Amino acid sequence: MKFSFELKTNLTPQEIWPLYANTEKWYQWEEQLKSISLDGDFATGTKGEMTLGEQPPMRFLLTSVKENEHFTDETTIPGMGTIAFHHQLEQENDQTIIRHSVEFTTENGEEKKETAPFIAKIFQDVPAAVFALVEAAK
Repeated sequence: MKFSFELKTNLTPQEIWPLYANTEKWYQWEEQLKSISLDGDFATGTKGEMTLGEQPPMRFLLTSVKENEHFTDETTIPGMGTIAFHHQLEQENDQTIIRHSVEFTTENGEEKKETAPFIAKIFQDVPAAVFALVEAAK
């Protein structure tokens, strides 16, 4: 199950990417972020930990990082499944499409309508984060 939001901007991927690659800058565009740390460089395979809102700290893994194009971080919730947060920058003519998506995969692979409100709640802050990302990059 996947929810996505995209926004076009005149900013280039090179102007936006530093706000992704430096996790200390995530506070500028991720309102719910209370803390974040990486166990290494911002690169595929690096693990980290973040705290969002009133949630307990969550371990995550950067499963895919390609500079100026995309990154994905995944968090596994024992007994439930995996949440993947996809962040993409796609150049289209003289604009950049910023696309943020939240994808949930259950442990058993079965999607149920009861899961939709859970994912929708996680996704609800995504549009505001994308607009804040654009403002922070200006």
